[in-house]
Amino acid sequence: MIRLICFIFIFFISFGCQSKNELNQEVWNRLGFVLPNGLSLNPQFWSEKKSVLYFGFSHCPDMCPLTLTNFGRASLILGERAKDFQFVFITLDPERDSPTTLEKYVKNFPSKNLTALSPNVESLETLTKIFGIVKEKVGEGNSYRIDHSNFIYVLDQNQKTIKTFPGGVSANALATELRKISEL
Repeated sequence: MIRLICFIFIFFISFGCQSKNELNQEVWNRLGFVLPNGLSLNPQFWSEKKSVLYFGFSHCPDMCPLTLTNFGRASLILGERAKDFQFVFITLDPERDSPTTLEKYVKNFPSKNLTALSPNVESLETLTKIFGIVKEKVGEGNSYRIDHSNFIYVLDQNQKTIKTFPGGVSANALATELRKISEL
């Protein structure tokens, strides 16, 4: 009897995980993003290369600029291998981070391989659930900030998470790990 219960439990967990992964793929393809040029992102973007994602906001005083600087430095360290990846900054503050704001913001960082995206409200809610992102608006008026979790996610071309790093990882450490991933 215990074996039967264990088997049923394992079966439902396995089935549930598989369905969730498939659902995430379907959901991911329906997410809506706006590029800095104001155009909608073609979902095919995600299947072209491995993606290195960071969620933040343009008015962030510390971790977001550090992470995006390290994206650029890691891209430079990788050299030719950088072409295997697309570095992506997704705003957690689409209310304030218009496509124009994001376009100006990402020009402050050394990577030529950095794309900034602004998700619509529904897509942002979905992304925070998928990635377990914690975010909270703190303050009033235009001087508010977004306190948020601080992780970098590396996704394959099927939007499966390959690796996760803390947002403060150095450019050298990030480049070293990305080089290993590109060799897979």
